[in-house]
Amino acid sequence: MKKIITYIALLSLLVASACDDWLDVRPKSEIVADLHFSDETGFRDQLTGVYSQMSTTKMYGRDMSFGLVSVLSQDYDLLTNSMYRYAAEYDYSEISTKNIINDVWSSTYNCIANLNILLKYIDEVDPDVFSESNRDVYKGEALGLRAFLHLDMLRLFSPAPSASPGAPAVPYVTHYGKEITGQLSVNETLDLIISDLIQAMDLLKSDPILDYENLVYTERWARKKYFNYWATVATLARAYMYKGDTTNALKYANMIIEADSDPSTTSFGWVHFTSVETTYEYECDRIFSNEIIFRLNINKFDNIVKYYFTSAAGSNTLTPSEEKADQIFEKTAKGYGNDYRMLKGFAYDGERKYFWKYHQYEAGRYNDILPVIRKTEIYYIAAEILKESDPARVAELLNMVRDARNLDDYHLADNLSAEELDNEIGKEYRKEFLGEGQMFYYYKRRNATRIEGAAINAGNDVYVLPMPDNEIEFGNRK
Repeated sequence: MKKIITYIALLSLLVASACDDWLDVRPKSEIVADLHFSDETGFRDQLTGVYSQMSTTKMYGRDMSFGLVSVLSQDYDLLTNSMYRYAAEYDYSEISTKNIINDVWSSTYNCIANLNILLKYIDEVDPDVFSESNRDVYKGEALGLRAFLHLDMLRLFSPAPSASPGAPAVPYVTHYGKEITGQLSVNETLDLIISDLIQAMDLLKSDPILDYENLVYTERWARKKYFNYWATVATLARAYMYKGDTTNALKYANMIIEADSDPSTTSFGWVHFTSVETTYEYECDRIFSNEIIFRLNINKFDNIVKYYFTSAAGSNTLTPSEEKADQIFEKTAKGYGNDYRMLKGFAYDGERKYFWKYHQYEAGRYNDILPVIRKTEIYYIAAEILKESDPARVAELLNMVRDARNLDDYHLADNLSAEELDNEIGKEYRKEFLGEGQMFYYYKRRNATRIEGAAINAGNDVYVLPMPDNEIEFGNRK
């Protein structure tokens, strides 16, 4: 059948009791949805289905993390017949690349549609069907995720505020129905994102991740696989920074940094060297899991990553060359070869060295975990904002990260200029988020004219991915 606009086509879908099942809730069978949301289990399963969709290769299980968006960041040295060859050249019209981009769009708006279904019913059912404060937690998660996903769509498919704040943005869809959601400006869309996040943060004050008195650390740590209170705060810092509102970006960044300074309450302390310098490779925490604010659990992640990061990848290998890795991590230039991100982030498989951050060992202690929001991004946001007003604090923030990466013998001086600090922040972003896609958004937010490693200069033709053709045709998109 001919595809129609994604967020309309999927209005009639919702998650059933098994996270991969979908029920038909077209008007003739609305009763199915009523039954599905008749108790708390239906809302929990709806969210589970959204997380499951987010974990697929069309979203964060590949293309919105180590796949497409990392390729756009120029994280890798690709083979000439790689599936991402044209994406690396920013040729978005090539058919296979176009299909990848369309899948990112449709899958994300699929999730948004299902979140909107949940949000519709959660305000209609009897609050007594929920135990304790779960209604607020489920609603807060749904609102926060809706904003988070729209922000990533904005960062991919619309111009950056630093380039064109008044340009038409991606549609911000807040309901399900046959009506087409119109386009607002980039800044107006960011305001909607921020509004949803603020409401979500208020609802998530009931999040168990904040229950320091009654829950042990492992129970709070488990909340990281859900869009929790701290994920909302971090996304607010990210959204305000993207908008250029550094006052509010610093406000929310400092909320996390201040909480992080109290070992009795933090849920995301720095990785300990004993978790990295392990006797057995399968015990090594290469993703610094403790520091992740929001993650996805990818079922059987090995079935995905081995086809990109081992000898089984063939032409689709995703890895920087040894020369590029040396340059990124400043091994030769600065002697940073013991940086955990390089020392533990690469390994040989056969005769070739591969990017090893996501390697899944049999019985590995940190298998199936995909980082989505890291606390280090928050430290970098604060550092970037303070680089002119408080260089000593910036050096302190960056050195905290560097200490956790085994660079404690290479502290940055506290009297560096703003330009020198800005250069160090950019290098830290590139080291920390290799294979996670965030570097593309860093370049775009700053409206950089050049992406390191790209063959062409950057502009909106590079930074703005094309919406699907049917969106433009049926949705009258600009």
